[in-house]
Amino acid sequence: MNGPEILVSFDPALGTFVPQERRGGPTKAVTDGASTLGHVVESLGVPLTEVGALVVDGREVAAGHVPAQGETISVRAVSRPQPVPGAPLRFLLDVHLGTLARRLRLLGVDAAYEPRTSATPPSPPTRRPSGASC
Repeated sequence: MNGPEILVSFDPALGTFVPQERRGGPTKAVTDGASTLGHVVESLGVPLTEVGALVVDGREVAAGHVPAQGETISVRAVSRPQPVPGAPLRFLLDVHLGTLARRLRLLGVDAAYEPRTSATPPSPPTRRPSGASC
């Protein structure tokens, strides 16, 4: 590519997605001059769902920002656990989701779980009177 050259650094929490050679600090990346910063970050291996903030030369920008020559980009990780606006996050889990319930509780999520099935047997199917139509 012959576009602008930028310096990109990734939060250490994003190390799972970032290639080994880009984990040590700011590294050079060449863009095509038309791609958005979100596209550039994803092309370097980090999905935007994992990005908390994109900071260009000290100011936070949107993923639609088009990088210019010489800009320094810092890609921050999304904070965990992610805050949920509104009421607290709660789950009601079915009988076969015990492991998920345990893991959600370890993360601090309110998860209700009943390990037993209903004590009442299912009711038998009802018979239609003869001559009744559907």
